[in-house]
Amino acid sequence: MLTGAAAAAGVGDPRSPHYPRPANPTPPWPHGFPIEGAPPDIAPWAAGNAGIPFLWSLDGAAPGPHAAIVALTHGEEWSGAHAVAALLRAGARPARGRLSLLFHNWRAHARWNPAEPNRAFHIDRDLNRVWDPALLDGDAAGDELDRARELRPWLDTVDHLLDLHSTQQPSPAFALAGTQDRSVAFACALGFPRIVVRDLPHAAGRRMRDWPPFEDPSGTRTALVVECGQHWVAGTVANAHRAARAFLVHLGMMPGGAAMATEGPAAVIETTGTVTAATDACELLASWPDLCLVRRAGTLLGHDGAAAIRSPHDDAVVMLPVRRPRPGLTALRFGRWRDGRGVALPEIP
Repeated sequence: MLTGAAAAAGVGDPRSPHYPRPANPTPPWPHGFPIEGAPPDIAPWAAGNAGIPFLWSLDGAAPGPHAAIVALTHGEEWSGAHAVAALLRAGARPARGRLSLLFHNWRAHARWNPAEPNRAFHIDRDLNRVWDPALLDGDAAGDELDRARELRPWLDTVDHLLDLHSTQQPSPAFALAGTQDRSVAFACALGFPRIVVRDLPHAAGRRMRDWPPFEDPSGTRTALVVECGQHWVAGTVANAHRAARAFLVHLGMMPGGAAMATEGPAAVIETTGTVTAATDACELLASWPDLCLVRRAGTLLGHDGAAAIRSPHDDAVVMLPVRRPRPGLTALRFGRWRDGRGVALPEIP
């Protein structure tokens, strides 16, 4: 159990609604995470221009698809907000089609405080777990549900979605492309990030990128989450700018150029399994980076009550591990490199 300022920040305390964000004690902040910058001022963009706060839609001169870049789905993940704000400040207009720029959970972001950063994660519930038509059609209330209902008609018009996120632990940038071949191919074609994950739906709820039109096997729409790196560090902001630019260049909405040189061919991780916490005694052995490798099948990684959590196969990629997840939430995902071709990752011995 943490004490003092770290416990007050709700980091590592299982009683906190922001748990299971792990602690990694290093100065100068009592919560233990580096903060190398500050979020942009989004107040100038509050009114929007599409009848919805913090939503801007910009039309190009030529016909084309409707593309959307989303930031602040989680209010403390502000790297993507820098990319969106930069496009707005520059007066960006797409060469074709329509470009929407959204500061998603602006209410939660208003709670940002570098001394207690995870307080800005959400207000009532995770805004990236509410995108289920049955839930939005129901009677449940709350700030995040109100925001999703407000945005739902707009989201139904989006052809290509880029949702910019960041991670609590260090990681390279990577794209979460969902289950559809077309979204995986779209992510691979961007050139950045190089790592693309074909991931499965979350047990705890549907993300914006899981909205039914994006996952319709017979459809044409695509949606990506891009995890740009660790929260609050300068390199993650740079990755958010790069991901936004790659997205717009690929869609023919922005000119490319030498700056769009890639890091190499896409490296795809195929998800092979998910571990969902069954008990309140689920705990991994350590806090690991958000992408890492386990060489041998059967390696012990933690316990869920009396049950052991072990790697299911050789060369298993461990993705987004949460050291102490609550029951019903994802503890970690396993995957393997498609065609055996990957990139170097930290290894769990």
